[in-house]
Amino acid sequence: MKITINDQKCTCKGIKLCATICPYGFIWDTPKNCAPIVKKDLLHYCIDCGHCEVICPAGAVTVDTLETAAVKFDKKEKISPEQAGLFLKTRRSVRVFKDTPIPEQQLSSLMDITRWIPTASNKQQVKYLIYNSRDLIQELAQLTIDFIKSANMSKQIVQQWEKGNDIVLRNAPHLIVVLGEKEYFWGPAEAGIALTYLELFAHANGFGTCWAGFFTRAANSWQPLIEALDLPDNHTVCGGIMLGHPAYKPHSIPSRKDADITWRQ
Repeated sequence: MKITINDQKCTCKGIKLCATICPYGFIWDTPKNCAPIVKKDLLHYCIDCGHCEVICPAGAVTVDTLETAAVKFDKKEKISPEQAGLFLKTRRSVRVFKDTPIPEQQLSSLMDITRWIPTASNKQQVKYLIYNSRDLIQELAQLTIDFIKSANMSKQIVQQWEKGNDIVLRNAPHLIVVLGEKEYFWGPAEAGIALTYLELFAHANGFGTCWAGFFTRAANSWQPLIEALDLPDNHTVCGGIMLGHPAYKPHSIPSRKDADITWRQ
């Protein structure tokens, strides 16, 4: 049994919050004046999202398959819209990094936030490769340059590389590569969400990030780079992000054009 409900603890038998919040609410029986009951023959629809457990004010619901228990938090502790807006606007793509690497424990804490990204049907299929070796990162940058040369594109990027200026992976001390299953439709979207979570949490911790566009493009079409990455079977690179301590920090927020929005009512 995946979901256990303590009828004695249940305090919202009229509202039935757990059944109401469930992504597949039809898997519940909701008898009057009783706690909801999960239909065993439909239990396979459960995606282990934990919504029923965390919505219960009395702690009457337990999802047995979750690895850890739900963690209570103070709902009064909120970030104001003004604080959130300022935080998002002050995130910048960092292209000049300090030589100092991020300690492994802090890096692990940063990566841990990606466990909470939304994924289709809560599949949580995103995988990551983390490169902490400058030598390895430079090898990947060189292979990306080889791809750019072969495609006869961005000659100035190649010229800068030959002068010792890495515009591909920016001499970053860390490179995070996000992988998805080749035939999984939502892989690229979930990878993008994971990278966004990561870069925002990195910003909150005082670190800098930059999306690795040239590398990502090469990793999906340049066989020498694909072989060097040695990906798990049936997986492809959905994105990459450089990570490190920013060498410089901005003093203001740059201007942006208005959002292109069409209202339909």
